[in-house]
Amino acid sequence: MSPDAKHLPEARIDVLSRAIVMPMTAGTGHACGVVTADGDAVAQARTLLSGGRFTPDPDAPDGPVAHLRGRWLFVGVGRHHFGHFLLECISRLWALDYAEGPFDGIIIIPMQGRDIAAVIRRRLGPLLDILGQGLPVHLAAEPVQVDELVVPSQGMGHMHWTGGTPEFRTYVRQHLCAALTPEGPDKLYISRRRLKNPAQQVPHEQQIERWLSAAGYTIFHPERHTIAVQCQRYMAAHDIVGPDGSAFHLAPFVMPIGARVGLIQRRTRQPAFDAIARQITSFAKADLWTNAALSQMASDPQPSERESAMPPEMRQLRFDLKKAGFI
Repeated sequence: MSPDAKHLPEARIDVLSRAIVMPMTAGTGHACGVVTADGDAVAQARTLLSGGRFTPDPDAPDGPVAHLRGRWLFVGVGRHHFGHFLLECISRLWALDYAEGPFDGIIIIPMQGRDIAAVIRRRLGPLLDILGQGLPVHLAAEPVQVDELVVPSQGMGHMHWTGGTPEFRTYVRQHLCAALTPEGPDKLYISRRRLKNPAQQVPHEQQIERWLSAAGYTIFHPERHTIAVQCQRYMAAHDIVGPDGSAFHLAPFVMPIGARVGLIQRRTRQPAFDAIARQITSFAKADLWTNAALSQMASDPQPSERESAMPPEMRQLRFDLKKAGFI
């Protein structure tokens, strides 16, 4: 059955004999995935990308194919962007607890033109090690035929899929919370102020930090910490506030059930914001408060130290935060 970007598929596991994993190559429009030993594309191996797009089906190989012995789990596409990695690459790992029999490793298709191996070494390896249960990782940069290939459905993904299947939600929480211990303050503000790209920042965020800091929140810049430390902070905090973004794809995996979350909308892309909110409530049953005061703000008038000079959107946000009891 072909996947549908508007409806998250129910958990399903297919086991294929001598299937071939096809890499993503230049000029193919992200085509990649799995073909059977007879050369037929496997629809369940399509990966949901952003914008409601799926990776197009690959053609069968027309040349030599490497051989991988044993039983391997097909994971999907791996790319360097943290949020996309969470939504596109780890979302099939749930099958490690649900498919019968041991595995020899997991197979990832690298995003064409990106050195996912370096990103795994520097940043993503510990997360992949926990959720991949320490199994070896094979990066399918060339066609490879596998003795036995297990192809699960995605357990979560972009937009309409962010709520996740029960199997994936259970899997990711159990394994991360078993591997890590909570460590950090009870109240956390997740900041984007130190991100290098100005387009990813939030206007006047330093002022927002001052308000939350005065209310007892610790200001946290997740990109300056390992993923393990990020998870530990989110596990410990019962009150979490911050602007929407990739951090809120990771935090719901581990934050306490019923945590209080204040999600500040920083952009006009309402469906993307709603998708993050859906993930927070689905994975953590959070007490979620959202605010859209900043979503229509122009890129940036320069921040002012005088609160009287703040734009009306900032004044509205402060009023709303006070009314909700955050500051």
